[in-house]
Amino acid sequence: MTVYGWVILGDAATKRVNSQEIIATAGKSGDLGAAIRAWEDKERHRMAYELGNLGRLVNDALDRLRQARDT
Repeated sequence: MTVYGWVILGDAATKRVNSQEIIATAGKSGDLGAAIRAWEDKERHRMAYELGNLGRLVNDALDRLRQARDT
């Protein structure tokens, strides 16, 4: 069974992300949906953090370029 890109296999789910196989298991709670949501939330926060870092890096580079141009 496939749900939102996850392949459900009993009490585990797999998904391929950036050529890596991600496996979420129901764990002690037995709630596979909660395990998938937790992984997706963590991944969403990681992506936002990395995008923020990239934005700061680009802003710093543009600031240095402007300073070099103005001198």
